[in-house]
Amino acid sequence: MKKATLALLLAGLSFSGASLAHVGVANNTLPIAAAGQTSYAIANSTSEIVFIVGHGCNSEAVPTPPANLDTTKIEITVPAAIVTATGAASVRPSNQGEFGNVSRQTLADGGIKFTWTKKASASADDDQFYKVSIRLKTPAPTSATDVSIKKYQFLAVQSCAMQGQADYVLDWGTANSPTLLSFPDKRKGFNKYTLDASTLSDFSVSGSATKAARLKAYFGDAAIVWIGKRAYSPNPNTAAKIDAMAVKDLTYSNLGTETGVSLGADEVIWVKY
Repeated sequence: MKKATLALLLAGLSFSGASLAHVGVANNTLPIAAAGQTSYAIANSTSEIVFIVGHGCNSEAVPTPPANLDTTKIEITVPAAIVTATGAASVRPSNQGEFGNVSRQTLADGGIKFTWTKKASASADDDQFYKVSIRLKTPAPTSATDVSIKKYQFLAVQSCAMQGQADYVLDWGTANSPTLLSFPDKRKGFNKYTLDASTLSDFSVSGSATKAARLKAYFGDAAIVWIGKRAYSPNPNTAAKIDAMAVKDLTYSNLGTETGVSLGADEVIWVKY
């Protein structure tokens, strides 16, 4: 499958799909994230998650298309864990919106698939900017000591009009479908976090690779991040202070510029907002 074309709005650049397409998730309930930061939710809190289709199926997705193809259908699957946390009846999609009517399908695993079908006939040109949204709640921490950042994926399928033929169906699958981070809490001052199985792989690097982009995606709105004596800040002035401190005391280092060092599940991340 070539580049996906369903674009989900993010204030600033999207982290989760920067190498594939403009893929991300926007949370209408929380403040706008910093540039380069992926969107997020707070555990056990209700949010309106917005999915925005920036363009239809074009040459990124369809080899030699007859033209850019207008989107006719958007399918988004809410994972079972979120359905359970929210309550199935309270997982509510936008309806009768700018794009079209929505139907609901409860899946065998407990997830819910929402399908929006365009009300009007497909446009001759791909010149529309479509929005759909879902109100939901990400799961609460599993215990009083659970401070892990979790990630949830929304499987997405986009259908586009092929003139005189059946619609072209672009299934993002698990490789390209959008994801949403869920923080256990996020308050002014220091917050204690760990990574779980769903987020740990985002901080796996080797060779000359750094974690700077990943750290910014998770903590782009933070003042400073500490793991032991390793520090990171998206603020260039604070980052310069970290580097200067590391020169004076070699036991300190810049977490964002170290190369080939992955984060572990047992590491405690202190983040000050």
